[in-house]
Amino acid sequence: MRVFLICAVLCIGAIDGVAQDTPNSAQELARVSRELQETRSELADSRRQIEELRQGLEELRNQVQAKAPAPNETPATAAPSVATADQDVSFLASKVTELHQDKVESLSKYPVKLSGLVLFNSYLNNGNLDTEDVPSLAFFRVPGLTNGSLGATMNQTLLGLDVTGPRLFSARSSADVSIDFAGGSPTTAFGITAGIVRLRTANVRLDWENTTLNIGQNGLFFSPLSPTSYATLKEPALAWSGNLWVWTPQIEIERRFTLDAVSSLVLQGGLLDPLTEEAPAFQGRSATAGESSRVPAIAGRIAIDCLKATHHPFSLGFGGYRARQKYDAFRENDSWTLNTDFKAPLGNHLEVSGEWYRGDAVGGLGGGIWTSWVFPNSTDPHSAIHPLRSTGGWAQLKVLPATRFEINGALGQDENFGQDLRFFPISFTDYGFPALKKNRTEFVNFIYKPNSVLLFAIEYRRLFTTPAVGESASGDQVNAAAGVRF
Repeated sequence: MRVFLICAVLCIGAIDGVAQDTPNSAQELARVSRELQETRSELADSRRQIEELRQGLEELRNQVQAKAPAPNETPATAAPSVATADQDVSFLASKVTELHQDKVESLSKYPVKLSGLVLFNSYLNNGNLDTEDVPSLAFFRVPGLTNGSLGATMNQTLLGLDVTGPRLFSARSSADVSIDFAGGSPTTAFGITAGIVRLRTANVRLDWENTTLNIGQNGLFFSPLSPTSYATLKEPALAWSGNLWVWTPQIEIERRFTLDAVSSLVLQGGLLDPLTEEAPAFQGRSATAGESSRVPAIAGRIAIDCLKATHHPFSLGFGGYRARQKYDAFRENDSWTLNTDFKAPLGNHLEVSGEWYRGDAVGGLGGGIWTSWVFPNSTDPHSAIHPLRSTGGWAQLKVLPATRFEINGALGQDENFGQDLRFFPISFTDYGFPALKKNRTEFVNFIYKPNSVLLFAIEYRRLFTTPAVGESASGDQVNAAAGVRF
């Protein structure tokens, strides 16, 4: 036995030495591939900036030519000619400086980038919908009411800041924050157009070569995708219809392992605030049922990412989530999900993507048609409770017929299990209305981006909602959007 152990130790040491001496060519190829992709992106951005400068110089030459000296004008009093402008390097340099965009200056002197989207949305609704601008549910049409509306809003306008910081422990530090104006409307005259500023996401990151630590409020990393839509920016498209998305405070770490020159294995894990869907108090912060458990939520994801030369990446991921929910000393339950997500190119002009989940008490993530529990009495909701099992998902087909034009069609559905809905004779949700069995949303949109700044979109959306008791209802919306990126 002693001889066997000695031989085993020697073999392991030899193998380890060989492994250390052998260069990892696959990792090196992957690093070169990533750097090449980044270089291509930077070159494309540089070409765009050069083209903008060239157009600006052309306009400048036209202005100078328009001010060329008249026949009776002396050269001393005349404006410089085009030839003079071309030969005067300092003159051109000063004009280029004027054309160059001023940078945002920060107190720390580290680079800060301001970005955003000024977005106008107009909409035409048909049916009895839960909200006018971004509807998610359809209710039974009430006789005598209009059951439809028309309006416009700017409250989906986005503002963002990206900050680059110093290196820490050999990692690049950075941060970002994004806000919109969709936090509600003040109850004042014409308050409907005075959107309240709302925090969307905020993150602090440390990036090593193959590892990223992210601390902040962000989307669910185990459910990372969302359909493409400029009609529903204040909530990602197909929310309440199979898309888990809620922006949640979390600590997440990601580790990437190179498989070959274009593929990598991604492992993600983290702790999250165990949010549930109760509406907060007007002032202050009360613990939700998840936070009352005093146990953080835990989640993980494993994925294969493949970045091909066509710039249409392929990815396939599997994830899961678990948290505790506690309403009082006697009533508590586990909240959990199993998730999968995928994105795949179908040639150079088509892309398919989607997600699916199966879970229990996941209203705090946007699942279960935003419901985790049902109650027998709307006036005393916590007299008895029963958790809801649910399943849902969505799929999208993206068509790219031209460089600046795309068409997106998507379908999503969320469904609560009928056995849980029938646990009480009539089941109510935490919002006071009867529980819902199924919610389905379908949409198709056309997006045109004439350049890197402007965008125009039009979308048709159809909603179909089935309550636990009663008739199903439907509604639809036509949404037209126009925006400017900066």
